[in-house]
Amino acid sequence: MTDLISLEEHNKKHGTLYDFTRPRRNGIACPACGCELIDSNPSTVLASYPPQYRVHCSSCDYHGTRF
Repeated sequence: MTDLISLEEHNKKHGTLYDFTRPRRNGIACPACGCELIDSNPSTVLASYPPQYRVHCSSCDYHGTRF
């Protein structure tokens, strides 16, 4: 028999990995200064085609969107 975990345990473990309520770094270089961009509000997807996310740079105040 395999060692199974409950659905509740799984959700608790993976819920912390995907916390979309706080801004987070996304690994993309800022086009203005080269520092890492931050997803401003990861839980909000813009209703464009294709969908986009708002990003900003904390170093130079750049604001834009990414796919």
